[in-house]
Amino acid sequence: MSENGRELVEATCREALERERGQKERDGSLVEPIHREPIAQGRVEPLAPCEPSRGVHYTELPEAKPGEPLAEEWNTYRREVGRWLAEGLEGRHVLIKGEEIIGVYGSSEEATETGLKRSLLQPFFVHPIRADEPYLRIRGINYPWPNSRFL
Repeated sequence: MSENGRELVEATCREALERERGQKERDGSLVEPIHREPIAQGRVEPLAPCEPSRGVHYTELPEAKPGEPLAEEWNTYRREVGRWLAEGLEGRHVLIKGEEIIGVYGSSEEATETGLKRSLLQPFFVHPIRADEPYLRIRGINYPWPNSRFL
């Protein structure tokens, strides 16, 4: 009797599983067209991806005014950065003293070390070579200071 009961339970479970699979297939065949139709109707050309501005392009860098610290070096950098980018030097660091380009280095530490050895206690310019200069965000200028209600 217990063997017959076990077979009956197993057969009932198989039938229930088959009914459930069949119901899922029927539900899927009903729901899928409902979802596809609005998607097909609303299909338009996708929008071009919007890239946020990464900074100031090297061709639009402002000129330093005479008398500003490292003005001569900055203007030398502005003049030469296009050529360096064309040569594939983006990401490297340049060392400039006055209008003289001392060299291009793999890291800012390397360039700074060379600058300290060459012009001890005199200013020099170390800057990464890049197509876009990032925006400088200073709290209080770009964003109001948290407790600046009275300004």
